[in-house]
Amino acid sequence: MRNSIGLITLSVLVFTFSCNNKPIEPFELSISDYNYSLAYSVLYTLTNEKLTITFRGELENEKDSVLYSTSKLPKRQLKKISEINIGSLKTDYRNDCIEDGDIKSFTIKKDSISKTVHLSNYYHPELSRVIELINGIVPEKYEMNYDKADLIEEMKNCEKYKNVE
Repeated sequence: MRNSIGLITLSVLVFTFSCNNKPIEPFELSISDYNYSLAYSVLYTLTNEKLTITFRGELENEKDSVLYSTSKLPKRQLKKISEINIGSLKTDYRNDCIEDGDIKSFTIKKDSISKTVHLSNYYHPELSRVIELINGIVPEKYEMNYDKADLIEEMKNCEKYKNVE
């Protein structure tokens, strides 16, 4: 009996570790974080191997420049991001009660499929996970402006507003 339990435990452990060691599906996810008032955007490009942050000036003769790059990425979180189902995403998510504010565009490329998704003052659980991952890696000065609690509260307030009319 004791040998059977040991064998079962060993089998479960081997299976668990072999599943966790599966390679991360190749993907590329870019986030354009716009600042229209100052005529620039910052491009965050995350792949299964690397994160790169690029400043993109929108004025004439301004050149793009790499601000930060790293290949030290948390594998467990990266795996979850690689599993985002592109087909389930709409192309636009917006809080219609706010006209200006937090605007980001995500472009996801996986398995020769590409999709661009726009978030305007909107909390999306899967895509917000990407922002949280990036903000957890980069130095504070390169973090994206992002307030999950505020976005959720603004969306709740918007729904209340719509229900009143």
